Amino acid sequence: MQKFFSFSKFRLTRIEIWFFITIFLIFPIITDFEYHVYEKTGLSPTLNMLLERLVYGVLGMIPYLVYYKLIIPFLFEKRYLIYTALVCLFLVFLNFSIHLDHWLVSKLMFLPYETVLSAAKWFSFKPVLFQFSIVFVFRELLMVTALAYFVRSSTQEQQMHTMRQRQLESELNYLKVQLQPHFFFNTLNNIYALALQKSDQTAPLIAKHAEMMRYILYYSKKETVSLSHEINFLRNYTEVETLRHGVKSEVSFNVQGIQESALIEPFLLLPFIENAFKHGIREETGMGFVRIVICLAENDFTMEVVNSKPEVRTNGNDDKGIGIQNAVGRLNLLYPKHQLVTNETDRAYEVSLNLTLAKHD
Repeated sequence: MQKFFSFSKFRLTRIEIWFFITIFLIFPIITDFEYHVYEKTGLSPTLNMLLERLVYGVLGMIPYLVYYKLIIPFLFEKRYLIYTALVCLFLVFLNFSIHLDHWLVSKLMFLPYETVLSAAKWFSFKPVLFQFSIVFVFRELLMVTALAYFVRSSTQEQQMHTMRQRQLESELNYLKVQLQPHFFFNTLNNIYALALQKSDQTAPLIAKHAEMMRYILYYSKKETVSLSHEINFLRNYTEVETLRHGVKSEVSFNVQGIQESALIEPFLLLPFIENAFKHGIREETGMGFVRIVICLAENDFTMEVVNSKPEVRTNGNDDKGIGIQNAVGRLNLLYPKHQLVTNETDRAYEVSLNLTLAKHD
């Protein structure tokens, strides 16, 4: 994020540089060229004329840089009286600067005396109140002010983008922190239930849990992970739940078209599968079903989870729980165009999720 902001600031600096070069150097040179083509029977500007224009352009740029850097900030701060007073002082300074520019040019001996030097010397001592056109100067001030407003607007937009990104990261980190203790709590309950039964499946269950904990340890802080790694984690979780509930339950986990290049945020899908096992298989009998189908076609990712409904409802079954709430919150932040559809019948509860995934090269 810091690199993005630095790059944007560098881009704006280049725009500022090219603006002043274009207005005070390139445009006057093009104007001279057109003047010589249309008014002097096709003659092109000479090298001496280009040198003259470059010298005057660089010297004439200085007062407007002072205006851009030191005076315009008062306009943005809405200190209009100070800004107006400084603009008046700027006109005095500009008048003095033009006198000084002509005097400096008259001392540059590499320019031809008969044209440039003599004219510069005459202008430097010309007995007039203003050495410039008021309309011309205010046109230049208007263009420089427009540049300042553009740069300020772009900077504010970049700052807002950075703030939104930081807020998004904070919200996602908060949701992840909530998700992990929730998952640990459920898995420890699984182990505890089998330990009380003195089941032979306790040791394999602990081994599977250890593998899942290792995945959580190494991948929870990543922004994205390979979809194949995430699917492997979900498959382990499904096997653990199947092992815990026993042979009476009907569990299927089908995967199609998964590619290593597909990327997804870690643990985004887990709450939906957790919820299916929580409500789909009855704790006391181990009966019920959970059917999971995951498919990837190009970048189009689809997951369908169907679970049976208990014959007798309890008050807790109507609560989606913190896991589902966090999953929906993360989906809204990470995939605002996602499609999440739920359908409930007398015998089953269905969840269908559709995302567009990114891929790495």
